[in-house]
Order: sequence, then structure tokens, then C-alpha cells
Amino acid sequence: MIVQCKFCNGNGKIYENLAGYKPCGVCGGAGEFEINIPQGRLISCKFCSGSGKVYENLAGYKPCPVCKGIGIIERPSIQAAPNSNTVILHPASPRPAHHRYDIALSFAGENRAIVENYAILLTQKKVVVFYDKNEQADLWGKDLYEKLDEIYRKQAKFCVIFISEHYAQKLWTTHERKSAQARAFVENREYILPVKLDDTELPGLRETVGYIDLRKMSISDLVHLTLQKLGKI
Repeated sequence: MIVQCKFCNGNGKIYENLAGYKPCGVCGGAGEFEINIPQGRLISCKFCSGSGKVYENLAGYKPCPVCKGIGIIERPSIQAAPNSNTVILHPASPRPAHHRYDIALSFAGENRAIVENYAILLTQKKVVVFYDKNEQADLWGKDLYEKLDEIYRKQAKFCVIFISEHYAQKLWTTHERKSAQARAFVENREYILPVKLDDTELPGLRETVGYIDLRKMSISDLVHLTLQKLGKI
């Protein structure tokens, strides 16, 4: 279920005194998030009246400490501890997944024909893909250095990198890769999904990381594996 961020009202940013605006600390700048809890298990947070924020003196507002700024919480349940009179409360503010995209694609322009075919097939399967050609209106006029860092570091569930000789030489692909690697460093799970187009090695990407060699399978096979990784089949 996709929910608009209550703390920033979907803007993805909040005002911080004279410093101006900064990315919303609840949604990570996405303006929305995904909650993997059945809707019937959710209820509006009574502490903040569903607003996701509470007033903190002259400092202004801060995310509600009960719902963590989300505005809704999972209905609490209780159970008795085994061999004890202690009652265990299971509250649970839902954990938001700050993912605007299922997959972010990072590639060199020389490999666009391959990647575009992959992006089209994924989109047909209802996968939300960050593919630069489809985001031209959104990227127009933005500070691309900052915007792309936000996308590759925060807004995707996985980043698929198409490794090639051209990819290793480009400044922008290096920027995208470093942002993705920063995300992978802080998460205790796989995030970067490498796809090899040749035998080029990338700095910081260990040879022990599992990869797909596109010289040995078709784009359709790669799409099928991607759907499996996303849990969509």
C-alpha cells in the first residue's frame, strides 16, 4: 500500500528555520512510502491525531514519537508471556519502505539499446523503473548531481548496474555507482544487482558479489530473474 507522507504532506521536504528546506526525515525526500501491512490492521495514530507530527516548543514540529511520523500505526496486540503473568504488548508503527522505484537502472549511454529493452519489458510487468529517458520532465532544471544521488541512494529497492568498459569510464555512471555503494554499505542486504556486458571490473564491487552475465542469457531471462528478486512471481 502506497501512503503519502504525513510529516511533509507529500512534498518530500520540510522547512528548517533560516537554513531553508531539507529532505523530509520521515520519507527520505520521496514524499510517499510503501507499507507492507494489510489495511485492516492499520489505525490512525491517536497521539498525533493522524498528522504524523507533534509541536516541540520553539523548534517547531517533529515526527510523532508514536507513529514515527507516518500518521498511522498497526493495531496493537497483546499476549501472555509463557509461564508468567507478564503481558507482552506488540504495538508497531509500520515500517515505511522509502522506495519510489522498484528498480533504478545505471548504465552507459553506449549500452542504452540493451537497457531500454529491459526497461520496457519490466514496465510491462508493472515494475516501477527509474530509467532516465522516462524521467526527462522530472529531471528538467533539477540539480542532477543532487537528484541522482537521492534516487540511487534512497529511492529504489534495488539498483541494477550494467557493467561495461564504457560504464567504468563515465563520470555520471561513477557518481551513480558511488551513491548506490553508499546505500549498500549501510544496509544489511543486497542492493546492487550487477549485470555484466563484458569483463570490466568496477572499483568497490567485489568479485565475490553474485552477478548476471548477459552474454549467457537473454533480456527476457533477466526480466524473469528481476521479477523473482522483487517477489513478484
